[in-house]
Amino acid sequence: MIIDVNASNPSIGNVQGVQVWSMPTYTDERGRLFKAYTTADTGIFPIPFNTYEHFFTESKKNVFRGMHFQGHPHAVSKIVSIVSGKARDFLFDMRKESETYGNLQILDLDESTPTSIFIPIGVAHGYLALAEKTILSYRMDGVFCRNCDGGFSGEIVADHLPVSLEDTIRSVRDAKLVAFKGYQYKSDCES
Repeated sequence: MIIDVNASNPSIGNVQGVQVWSMPTYTDERGRLFKAYTTADTGIFPIPFNTYEHFFTESKKNVFRGMHFQGHPHAVSKIVSIVSGKARDFLFDMRKESETYGNLQILDLDESTPTSIFIPIGVAHGYLALAEKTILSYRMDGVFCRNCDGGFSGEIVADHLPVSLEDTIRSVRDAKLVAFKGYQYKSDCES
């Protein structure tokens, strides 16, 4: 399956289906407890979410990760939560049928106000760590599929970074990702 995404100048605004919420936080003399997600209280998060994988990324200041997604036939949605540090988070709507197709939603995350983000299928995600040891939690509603792992260059968000994209720290894979303009997703999965 090929998804041809041709928007080259994203609009800044909300992305349809993305939900952002402050985590309930409980503080006492021992420290803090903050709850990223629960099915017990639909006032916190009204969409059922089954977690198949849960992992964390720890990043140095100026690490850029993105823009990533897992496409069909094993597409996943995710919940991303700030655990510690600070990050500028980017969400890009790649869904042609969406009312917000081509929109870029930007959120500043900070450990002092714990926040979680629900990212639906078809929305690419990336972030820039703004502090040392920035940790984000990822909950995925499906298992990782290497053949469905998609991504395009961070060039699409470069104008919204406090440093140049070239001055960020990126993985070898992320540094080799192609520009978004004319990007095509193609899965190598058989099923």
